[in-house]
Amino acid sequence: MKRLVMLSGGLDSSVLLYKLKKQDGLEGLAAVYLDLGTPPTQKEWRAAEKVASRLGVAIYRNRVPHFELGDRLFSPPELAFPGRESIQAGWTDPCTMTPITGSLAAKMGVEEVYLGVIKDDFASHPRLEAYLALVKKFLEFNQVQLKMPLSGLTKQEVVALGHELGVPLEETWSCVASGEAPCGACNPCIAREEAFALADAKALAR
Repeated sequence: MKRLVMLSGGLDSSVLLYKLKKQDGLEGLAAVYLDLGTPPTQKEWRAAEKVASRLGVAIYRNRVPHFELGDRLFSPPELAFPGRESIQAGWTDPCTMTPITGSLAAKMGVEEVYLGVIKDDFASHPRLEAYLALVKKFLEFNQVQLKMPLSGLTKQEVVALGHELGVPLEETWSCVASGEAPCGACNPCIAREEAFALADAKALAR
């Protein structure tokens, strides 16, 4: 069976790939990174590539041109934080990425697509569950199953699982900016740092 994992280079999707490979022992795994042309693209890609390489999983980089067009027509929003210079933020949308990956999977003959959505995502976005239910039906029409093994876990629990599985958490990238170091002030950075603190994981939260 062919299985495709949506790998963004972030914490959740990296832990998901490790879980599928090392804990669940699934075969036929491949990963895909959707290149949307947003500011953190290179940071995300390098992180995703490292994680996949450590597990011996093939990873594909798929460009999504219409997102790049959007970047040229409408500049990404600037984020301003107290005491910090404004930074250009990326605006990747998981809800858009899932059906794109599903369509790609159908063309590749993949039977299962894995998404690293977690419990906190549903709490933050009340309509996400209903949306993904529709996407799931769309994919089933194309004979592709959408799997979300981490959907019952909080970010804290994902960090703890990653630490248990030996995931190189310090090499993942969650920040929406593209600086040399994570900004530490965007929502993904804050959620990540809080999760590391709560899980008491001995890894660099960035």
